[in-house]
Amino acid sequence: MAIAFELWGQRGYPHADVVGESNYRPAIRAVFGNDFKPHGCETSAPATLTPEPGNPHDRNAVGVWIRGKLVGYLPREEAARYSPILTELTSRGWAPQVNARVWGEEWDEYEGRRATFRGSVQLDLAEPHLIVPANLPPSGEHRELPRGSAIQVTGEEKHLAELTPYLRPEGECWVHVTLHDIVEQTARTSKTLVEVRLDGVRVGQLSPKMSGDLLPAIHHLSAQGIVTVARAIVKGNRIKAEVVLYAARAHELPDSWLGTPATPVVIPGTEQPHEHGPIPGPPAGVRFVVPPGWPAPPDGWTPPPGWRPDPAWAPAPAGWQWWQMVWD
Repeated sequence: MAIAFELWGQRGYPHADVVGESNYRPAIRAVFGNDFKPHGCETSAPATLTPEPGNPHDRNAVGVWIRGKLVGYLPREEAARYSPILTELTSRGWAPQVNARVWGEEWDEYEGRRATFRGSVQLDLAEPHLIVPANLPPSGEHRELPRGSAIQVTGEEKHLAELTPYLRPEGECWVHVTLHDIVEQTARTSKTLVEVRLDGVRVGQLSPKMSGDLLPAIHHLSAQGIVTVARAIVKGNRIKAEVVLYAARAHELPDSWLGTPATPVVIPGTEQPHEHGPIPGPPAGVRFVVPPGWPAPPDGWTPPPGWRPDPAWAPAPAGWQWWQMVWD
């Protein structure tokens, strides 16, 4: 049985249309159960996106399933864009999920016509390059802060070489970052700030105010020997890049999060007990691509840990190379 994986990049408002709902009216109607109101109602529910490579009408078809029932498909053009990465996820034992908005109404019987149900489904689905992170989470014990509003990282201009491997042709990607407290010493005083690291390498820090909003949570986890993880967007180009965190501030953390044990660490490639068998390695980006025409990397540049030359490009072309994340 596949393990549910909530796709990244969801913004809280489903907007991506699903097609073919008229063929699955009973399944959509069943989503509401006893809470259905004939004059019109809506609800939210997790939807699983399942590629159908054997579909006779479209080899890129992606079915949308809610509560075990097929309720429609991604539009053909959209399915062609999403199918490769969704297929990669499902082949590794994950069931890609997003939040769905389900709407329905039932017309009353009128002049001999039977009552008719109609419904629609929309998905909270980000662009294909934003639905999985571009790197793996830390291998040690860690805890991810709940998603929150944007927090700008400062000092990225000093770490362009470290950020360059994560820049994408689309202009942005999601990553896991870790947060650490550091003491910055000045001539007259010292202050504790939050340092942001990407795969163990410093890529910037937070302002004193933003550091103050996150440090209590970092200290809370650190006292338990747990590393603080947050979601972040890396965006830009070869001359300017920036990092933006999306994490809840300490005062926004619910008591349920503070009291919940840390998520067990999943180590790629290891056999860990699970009721449905081994837990697959966490999803990560399909590949890192450097656009043609970019200059060669600086002397001594090496890809991030876990990346290696893409075997499809052997020997690698001169200058920048293509790299592919793998699970050892």
